Amino acid sequence: MKLINDLYHIVATESADDNYLCRVKLNAQHDFYRVHFPGNPVTPGVCLVQMATEILEQKYHQVFMLNAAGSIKFKKPVGPNETPLFVFTKMAFEGNQLSVRVSIEDNDTQFVKMSLQYTAVN
Repeated sequence: MKLINDLYHIVATESADDNYLCRVKLNAQHDFYRVHFPGNPVTPGVCLVQMATEILEQKYHQVFMLNAAGSIKFKKPVGPNETPLFVFTKMAFEGNQLSVRVSIEDNDTQFVKMSLQYTAVN
């Protein structure tokens, strides 16, 4: 299930050195927020991983399958009114395998750190 243009949309991207930055706007009216902690809505962690995957698919114009999540650390909940910045670093292809580190942050706040590995399927 794709979340892009439904749960979120991309508002800005930037490539800097070996990093890729992507700012997103969350859809605060999405059904997820009505059921995921009503009264105190939070973006589900699995959705954040899916968002990172979809952003990479947009960047590389490929479909990726998540192979492994070596480390995921949730430091602060991502609320529906945030405009989080996905910071992709240490992106490395080896054949059709992509490994990447992702930080989801805003200003001085880091929400999530992830280390993900994918296989390109097309």
